[in-house]
Amino acid sequence: MIPDTPAGRGDTAHRRFDLTTVVAIALPLVVALLLVVVRPDAPALERTPPTTSALTTSSVVCPSALDGRSGNESTLGVASASGASGTLTLTSGAGASTASVAPGRVADVKGQDAPVVVAGQGDLAPGVVAGISSSKPLTALDCAPVSASQWFTGVGAGPTHASVLELANPNPGPAVADVAVLSDEGPLEVPALRGIAVEGRSHVRLDLGTVVPRTGDLALHVVVERGQLGVAIRDRGEKLTGGTTTEDWLPAQARPSRRNLLLGVQPGSGRHTLTIANDSDGQATATLRLITAGSVFSPAGAKPITVPPHGVARTYLDDLLKSPTAKDAIGVEVDADQAVTASLRSVVDGDLSILTPGRRVFNPTTAVLPGGKKRLVLAGADAVGVATVVARAADGTELLNQRVSLQPDEGASLDLPDRAASVEVTPQRTALRGAVLVQDGGSAVVRLRELVRAGAVPAVAPGRR
Repeated sequence: MIPDTPAGRGDTAHRRFDLTTVVAIALPLVVALLLVVVRPDAPALERTPPTTSALTTSSVVCPSALDGRSGNESTLGVASASGASGTLTLTSGAGASTASVAPGRVADVKGQDAPVVVAGQGDLAPGVVAGISSSKPLTALDCAPVSASQWFTGVGAGPTHASVLELANPNPGPAVADVAVLSDEGPLEVPALRGIAVEGRSHVRLDLGTVVPRTGDLALHVVVERGQLGVAIRDRGEKLTGGTTTEDWLPAQARPSRRNLLLGVQPGSGRHTLTIANDSDGQATATLRLITAGSVFSPAGAKPITVPPHGVARTYLDDLLKSPTAKDAIGVEVDADQAVTASLRSVVDGDLSILTPGRRVFNPTTAVLPGGKKRLVLAGADAVGVATVVARAADGTELLNQRVSLQPDEGASLDLPDRAASVEVTPQRTALRGAVLVQDGGSAVVRLRELVRAGAVPAVAPGRR
């Protein structure tokens, strides 16, 4: 008699045997695979920041002269903050030339109808400085090194406010850029601004009024996908009946920020247009504060500004900047709960000037200045400190040497001699942001920036990309 077997017992034992067999075979394979991937015998990889090396060459790119101005009316001022003497090379579509520089001196050369690359070699490479300016009306722009990504806010593409995008390739190989466009209605798809190719040693100009015609202010994000490019915006205000009435450069902003300092403001009657761009996925709310030489405060009556996601908002500050509250203002601070970009476009007595946030300055810097009445404005200190300011004439003669106290949530200003062709600012115990407001039959603003004094060498190790 065969004893009864409980129902299902044989099937269960068979399943347990199968499961045990699968685990016994698969587990060693999984462990072996993990060992291959993880490599416990390999040395641990540590993230190492780039090291610095001495520069052997460096350059800045100056845009072409503004429309309606010949080379005789536009001037390039070139200098070197390296402390060495020698010659800088200037290259444009018209060919190459040189300019002799020495410590503290500024050399003036004629502007060109094409972008100019100002380059220094050897001892002159650290701290190449250049600026382009015109006198009728007064305009000025600091020439900057190439950048892979930058923003231009408050750009126009309509009948009364139009801008021209200029891309200059300083190298022999081709370069390619993509331009994203934000508007008050959100992102715009503009095929003509995607994959813009610029041949070596050449430049491309795109009239935005032709490429993306529309009223309202825009914001452009220019990303260089291949090679290197100098990028500039030539901003114009025009009469409907034709003829340019105002023209100036719109300086670039490096990246969006929650705190944007617009230094060099001109209080008084005029049209003051603040444009804010928000490239985040959430709505941004921005508030305004005025910067004076002794304080930073929220003016009465200033309402928060709402900026839609991936959009642009525009507001007018005419009443605010002509009020008694703003009579001592040297700048406007835009604070937002999202990272934004901003610009202040002012038309006063028929003259256009545009303010955008500059970068923080940690080390000694130098800026080249046009002729006229000048005032240095500083703000954005993150600690109590000082700045040593030295103004020089074009021949290097020292005209002013003074220390300026800096404190958080305060601005500072200092009048510079009219003859000053350059200004050297050395911050101590704090970083700062600064600009020089120049007035001479109009106004222009030259921002301070951190100079390129050393090269960055990336750390390379096995397994890194």
